[in-house]
Amino acid sequence: MKLKIKILGFTLVAILLALNLNCAQENLTNLLPGGKDGWVRSGKSAGSIGPEIYDRKNLFDYMDGGAELYSAYDFQKLAVQRYLSDSADSVRKNPLTVEIYQMNSSPDAYGLFSFDQEGEMVQLGQKGVYGYGLLRFWKGRFLVRILGSQDNLKETILKFGLEIDRKIKTKGKPPELLSKIPKDNQIPNSDHFFHKQIILNNLYFVSDKNILNLSDETDCLLADFKFDEQILKLLLIKYPDYKKAKDAYESFNKFYLKNEASEKTKIIEIEEGKLVGMDLEKNYLLLVFEGKDKKIILQLLDSVKNSLE
Repeated sequence: MKLKIKILGFTLVAILLALNLNCAQENLTNLLPGGKDGWVRSGKSAGSIGPEIYDRKNLFDYMDGGAELYSAYDFQKLAVQRYLSDSADSVRKNPLTVEIYQMNSSPDAYGLFSFDQEGEMVQLGQKGVYGYGLLRFWKGRFLVRILGSQDNLKETILKFGLEIDRKIKTKGKPPELLSKIPKDNQIPNSDHFFHKQIILNNLYFVSDKNILNLSDETDCLLADFKFDEQILKLLLIKYPDYKKAKDAYESFNKFYLKNEASEKTKIIEIEEGKLVGMDLEKNYLLLVFEGKDKKIILQLLDSVKNSLE
């Protein structure tokens, strides 16, 4: 009797998990536009009009070579839908592609969006940009991308984006680290939120080895600051505890700064005329790259430390 109960319990859990998976997929596909202004859904294969659904196991099938970047932001699911126009207008003969990425958390959705913020700011989602036929915005746990082959489809692309924006009812919280850096002198839209080394090295190469001990447990923010004609890169990393932050501090000092940094010496010249600043505050590691003036680097480090307090 006990064995039967256990088997039935296992079956019930499996059914609930399957239902949750189907609901998640259904919610994602429900965000897709139904088609408007002469645009209708089109599938990848002949006769197909439904969306393509990808998860962590088969994302490589959709974007061979780029899936690792999305996985680094705890990617969960992707819905892809293509649209064709029945118009005789040659401009509208090219398809539109809608991609909706579902991440595990809203900070990761923002992080994926922040990886590339180039373009004209648009009032869609919680933050959005448009440029050269590509619309990108984030809202809640979702990153939305709408791609047209021609820039003169902008009006249609924005209409599609507005429909998806309205369907996503819940807003998300941006990464906490955004509130930990000073706004003065920060270059707009230069912030990039991430966790792992693969993202850092795509944004700013530091080392081919993981000398900063980055992982799923670390929150990182890279941002540019301009002081007169000097542009500094600030890398702020939050570790789970002080010990892990201290270990990363010592690792970076050993392998990147050749053990030149100390409590008194926070700014090191790594090559002629090129300075790096480093400091440790609780479980945060602060790094400043591309510096030329010690006073300005110290000013930025102190400003960040004040924000952390």
